[in-house]
Amino acid sequence: MRIERDPRIEFHEAGTLVSVTRWIRNHDEGIAEWLKNVRRAYQPDRANVAEQHRVALLLFKDSDGTRRPGRIGLLDVGGATLEDVTEWSTWMDPEASGRGARVMEEETQGNGGKAYMFKLFKGTARILGVRDRKLNCKGFDGPALTVERGTPGFIPDAASARDLPNVSWEAELERVLRHYDMTFVDLPKELQRALREREAFTLVEGIDPIDCYKGRIDAENLIERILRHDQATLAVQQLRLYAIHNNQLMRSGRPLELEPIKPYPGFEKPVVHEIPPELSDDSGKIQSTTLNGTRPKGRLILYTSAENMPTAFKKLKPRWKVTYRTQHQMVGSKSVAELAPGIPGSNYVYATVELSALEPDYVELGRIRPGSGPLMQALDRFVAEQIRELAKNINDCRKQEQDQSALDEVHEENRRLDNFKNRFLPVGEFGAYGSGNGQGPGPWPPPPPPPEMTYGEVPDVIEITWESGKIFRIAKGAHLDLSSPTFTNCCHRAALRESHHVWVTNAPLQLKTRNDMSLGISDVRVLLTPRNLEIPVGERKQIIAEVTSDDGQRSTDVFLNWKHDADDQLIVRIHPTGFVSGNRTGKTGITAGAGNPEAGGVWARICAEVTVVPNPKELERGGGFPQLLLTERDIDPATGEKRPSNPDQPALWQEVTDYQYNVWWLNVGAPDAAFLFQQRDENASLWRAFHAQKLVDMVVQVHMQQEFTRKGDAENKDYWASHKQSLEIFSVLLAEPMWRELRRYVQTGSGLN
Repeated sequence: MRIERDPRIEFHEAGTLVSVTRWIRNHDEGIAEWLKNVRRAYQPDRANVAEQHRVALLLFKDSDGTRRPGRIGLLDVGGATLEDVTEWSTWMDPEASGRGARVMEEETQGNGGKAYMFKLFKGTARILGVRDRKLNCKGFDGPALTVERGTPGFIPDAASARDLPNVSWEAELERVLRHYDMTFVDLPKELQRALREREAFTLVEGIDPIDCYKGRIDAENLIERILRHDQATLAVQQLRLYAIHNNQLMRSGRPLELEPIKPYPGFEKPVVHEIPPELSDDSGKIQSTTLNGTRPKGRLILYTSAENMPTAFKKLKPRWKVTYRTQHQMVGSKSVAELAPGIPGSNYVYATVELSALEPDYVELGRIRPGSGPLMQALDRFVAEQIRELAKNINDCRKQEQDQSALDEVHEENRRLDNFKNRFLPVGEFGAYGSGNGQGPGPWPPPPPPPEMTYGEVPDVIEITWESGKIFRIAKGAHLDLSSPTFTNCCHRAALRESHHVWVTNAPLQLKTRNDMSLGISDVRVLLTPRNLEIPVGERKQIIAEVTSDDGQRSTDVFLNWKHDADDQLIVRIHPTGFVSGNRTGKTGITAGAGNPEAGGVWARICAEVTVVPNPKELERGGGFPQLLLTERDIDPATGEKRPSNPDQPALWQEVTDYQYNVWWLNVGAPDAAFLFQQRDENASLWRAFHAQKLVDMVVQVHMQQEFTRKGDAENKDYWASHKQSLEIFSVLLAEPMWRELRRYVQTGSGLN
């Protein structure tokens, strides 16, 4: 096809300026770009600054009123030349930093620094350099966001700012420092030495920065944000960077550096993974991480933090991310929450990816985050998998092993407190079921009351008398909690304390039964139906597990263990009978089986894929008085097993399924509860005060729930302040009478009768 082309490509100048500068929004972003440019200018293929001279200085000067506006500057020892300022003048030049070199240490376009100078200053913004006794100065001036301002020029004119010869670097430096009320001797000593030995400097600066209240620069806060910016990281690591605000050296005159992150105990050393040469993307297609062997292999470095990073808003939340780099430059970052959402323990993990293959295709304008594409998909899948593994290990360590005897004592205390709190609840609102039934709503029938059980000492033999005509089958390797209602409700007598478990395979105990109870299907195959299930939040559906033995016998009444593969284990709650309750929106794969799959255990080969979706219906609260239960000790009615503690949940904890069973949990794994639980032996009253306060909080929230649920459609949409006022009213009304009786209990452990 023939074409007669126009003489040149035409771009709308104003539109182009807006487009290439849109991503610069704050001063920390712009100064980070300046720092990146200084680091690049110091490299051997540019100014070739020796290691001992790699120093720079940030300059901040507040406005002194109407006479002189504020200034922000960056002084280095590179010495910008005519070639430098000429190349700097071209927007979107892919060879701006490399000058056309065959081997480029880092590819930049100079847009970041220019965009900052163009967009975030009201007055003149310029780059001034002196090197080899020649002065060059170019910059921007003019009305905000106009083509006039975006067109660079020599300042004040070419005759006095274009390779002006015979310039004394000392005299010129003293002249520009006067704008900051400084002289040469006010500079850091290390910078003074570098300037004397190189006899060159570059000052990039902007006058009258925008978004500074009355011209005052919040330099300390700005420094904090700069240090946490991705683009400043390499510069801070490779330069000695100082800062001066109003002629006062910041940070006690020490070079700026990021505050070190204390690692999580037991995970002090970074975990380094070599990135495999090939990875699968989201569609299963193989992607090369070395560009088919033309680039070196990359690596993933995982770090840990002793503090919860997203909750440490100022210091650690900005650093809770995965940072992507090539060999020479920053590519951008993504939040850990984006790659590994909802994973317990991931709040203590951050990472760096080093991969040359990301350059140039995944390096985008501004380098705020890497570009999207199949290689990035594959890489992120790998990164997320490694984060999950490390996060799981951290979370396992965070789950503190609670002393069982202490839990038994607290369980008894909690029983007394739970009965006590019923006096402060309106009986008519909760029916006649009483406390502790764990009754679900609507179609969820309450389990039959457990029969009386006689507990003996720790046995060598467990004897179970089964109901006549019933057969109980346990898959070999299944873990059976004998305190589970699923088990005890069918049993007339069990000679075992509630706190003990039994593993049928390789168990230290011998299991005997009466009335022809059948145990131990040794070689099984498990088939789950249905394969796909959608469950609204707050509802439950059953998955049937059909077990086929090696002799072809099929059964759907074999006791199995159940698990699912979601990072957030609270998406669903699974009962041993196969009933799955939707608790939080999300997707997961559920399987059933017994034993260790790597050591002869058998699990369903094909998972049941479950999607939990929002429920348009209003959820019903369970019947009876609300009940306070204890994690690590009490049975979760939704799963038939003990509710494990969760350090990522509050001390007073209630999930959707808990609301439907009308139970609350005292979560002894919550950070505050775990700390006070550990102090219980030395200061029992401190723990009792905490325990009692959580009970009061529960009663207050129950009243709040009841008050606003009763209003139904009549409830007005209101501000949080109004709801907070209602909460405070209930707190005042209930706390005084409850604490009148709780004081004695807290002080002595007695009372509440």
